[in-house]
This record gives sequence, structure tokens and C-alpha cells, in this order.
Amino acid sequence: MVYALAIAALAVLIVVHEFGHMWVARRCGMRVEKFSIFFGPVLWRWKGRQTTYQLASIPLGGYVQIAGMNPEEALPADDPGSYQHKPAWQRFLTILAGPGINYVFAIGLIFALVLIWGQPRPLIAVAEVMPGSPALQVGLRAGDVLRRIDGVPVKEAVDVTVAVSSSGGRPMTIDLVRGGRPQVVRVAPRSEDGVYRIGIRFAPVPAFERVGVLRAAGYSLAYPVVQSAGMLRMLGKLATREVSAKQVEGPVGIVHQLKLSFESGAAAAVLQIALLSVCLGLFNLLPLPALDGGRLVFLAIEIVTRRRVSHRVEALIHTVGFVALFGLLLLVTYSDLRRRFG
Repeated sequence: MVYALAIAALAVLIVVHEFGHMWVARRCGMRVEKFSIFFGPVLWRWKGRQTTYQLASIPLGGYVQIAGMNPEEALPADDPGSYQHKPAWQRFLTILAGPGINYVFAIGLIFALVLIWGQPRPLIAVAEVMPGSPALQVGLRAGDVLRRIDGVPVKEAVDVTVAVSSSGGRPMTIDLVRGGRPQVVRVAPRSEDGVYRIGIRFAPVPAFERVGVLRAAGYSLAYPVVQSAGMLRMLGKLATREVSAKQVEGPVGIVHQLKLSFESGAAAAVLQIALLSVCLGLFNLLPLPALDGGRLVFLAIEIVTRRRVSHRVEALIHTVGFVALFGLLLLVTYSDLRRRFG
């Protein structure tokens, strides 16, 4: 049941993202032909006046099909609903709207959370201890709040990841709080596939402070900026190999993380969904082929030079990018499953 809630939450984020594309496309007079939640074989389909809405079976994303977005599509030269016949700025806004609404959605969730529960001050806690892991052997438990590792304060999850992966296997001192009482444990990370781990999954456990509406609004508006900056720092650490790519979570890990947050309570679940909404928005803004960010690069070139990049060249680049990203997604999913089931 909790896993079903987690998958439903992921579906909501995809719906929000694709709705952003569809809403702006329609405002610009484009014809939206299909709105799909997930990929693969269709489980449910409904035909609207202009748009077919469908739910597919593979929860790896979703898409909006806009008339004329595929340059190879045969459409009348004067088709007013074609993506290709719209000004570059309208096409730019249509692509930008998906990631943009993910940020707006996160702001709304955080604003509601702060008004209901208070402003969160996340504490990094152990959500799960893996069987046979070094963490289990030294007595770490779910619910332990991590405060310091070798004297360095733990402010966000990446602090734990970096400390463990760069330890070289030497024993580490972890200051934690269990049931309101401070404790200290020593744990030696173990190398698995060349990556040092102690065998825990962690999640932010929010402590709340009641604040007024103005402070809630300020915190909410700053939230996606702060979280995006943290994610970009994490990408930088991946690029410099301070953090191994094998520790990146794929769809399986994301759903499991959502499941753990639902088990921690409504406030933790809302916080996790808001974080994932920012993550989805930022990921799609990366200037990589097949992602929204890659399409925005081509549109920016067109706006600046007032000349379109060859349809064939752009289509080829996006196709190669899609295949590469899908292959990477499969590898990350395989790594997730291997970590979980062994």
C-alpha cells in the first residue's frame, strides 16, 4: 500500500511537469495530440476533443505530443496548430514550462507545509539499515539522527555520502542522537564494487518551527533555489569523483525513498515530494540532448542567430541523446535493484 502511494506521488510529479508543457502550448495556439503518464504499453486511454490522455505501464517518465514537434511529421504548411510554425519565443516558453511548473509546485507544497506544520529544520536520520552491513554490526538503527562524522557537522545527506565514499575504509566516528540521547559509534566502511558504504539509507526528518505568513512565503520562494544549488554541488562532486556514480538513485531508489518518507508521516512525505519536484525540474533543465534543457539550447541559438538549426541535425542529436539517457537509466535501475536485492 505504501509503495502504491509512492508510485502515485511520482505520477503526480510527472502529471504536473507535462501539464506545464500542455498548458503553455495551448495558450500559444499549439495542438496537443497526446498526454501520456509513463511510457510503454497503454493501460488506460481516453480521447478528448483534441487530445488523447493515457496511462502507460512503465513508470519512467511521461510526455506530451504536440503537433509538428517531430520535424519529420507531414503537416500542411499553413497548419496554425503546428509547433514548428510558432515563433521561437513561444516554443521556448512551451519547453521551459515543464521544469518551471515543477519549481512552482514545490514552492506551493513548501508554503502549505510551513503554514500547517511550521518551517522545517531537516535532520539527517537513518531510515533503513541493510542486513549484514557494517552499520548493523555496530548497532546503528532506523531513527538514529546523525549529527557529526569525524567531528564534521552533518547538514545534508550528501555530507554522509561524501564522508563515507572518501574514507578509504578507515574507521569513522559518528555522533548521533537516539531517543533524545547522544551516542557515539565507530564504523569501518566496506568496499562494494569499488565504492565504500556502511549500509544505511537516510532521509531528512524535519523538526518544525512555527513562523508567520511572510516568513513562510520567503522560505518557500528560496527553497527551490537552495535545493537546486545543493543538487548542482552534488553533480560537481560526481564530476570530480568525490561521490561515485554507483550511489546515484534511479526510479527504484526514488520510489523506495518516497515509501520511507510516507512511513515517517505526512510532513516528511510532503517535504520529500517537494524535493523530488525540484529535482525533476532541475534534471530536465540540464543542457543535454532529449531533455528540455537540450531543446532550450537549440531554441536559444535560433533566437540569438535568427536562424533555425537543421531539423535533421537536431532530431539526430536528440535521438542519440534519448538512447544514451535511456541506457543510463537502465544501468542506474539495474544498480538500484542489485543494491536492494543483491
